Amino acid sequence: MSETEIPLGTVRSRGLGARHAADAMVRALGGAQITLRIADPSAGDTNSQLGLTPPTSEDLQISPAVVRTIAPAANGSKRIEVTLSAKAVKPLADQYGVTDVPTWLLTAEGILFRGKLMHIDTVISDHLGGMDYLYHITATE
Repeated sequence: MSETEIPLGTVRSRGLGARHAADAMVRALGGAQITLRIADPSAGDTNSQLGLTPPTSEDLQISPAVVRTIAPAANGSKRIEVTLSAKAVKPLADQYGVTDVPTWLLTAEGILFRGKLMHIDTVISDHLGGMDYLYHITATE
């Protein structure tokens, strides 16, 4: 093996190490809890397909999380950035059969923050060794 080649096991272990370190960092920075609101899958009946019955949703508690207020949007709306560790999100994603976590987070109904549902604008994932270890979510009121 040449000096520039990295064994695959080493890359994966770096990803796992990053995931554990990120989880510890988020816990140390506050370890708050957020509520992610996701839409329940359609029941498949005619009323829900036609929009006659409002869609139901489910609230998922995720912790640890770091929540910080960021600069307001151009229209003055309140904005927050939520940082989540992949270690906290992965069990929920697995429970719902999700393989693309950033897209799942982006298509959620929003984040409940201080009693208000905030729209998710962006989701950025940090990854190493083919594994996500942090998710940064920007949400607007």
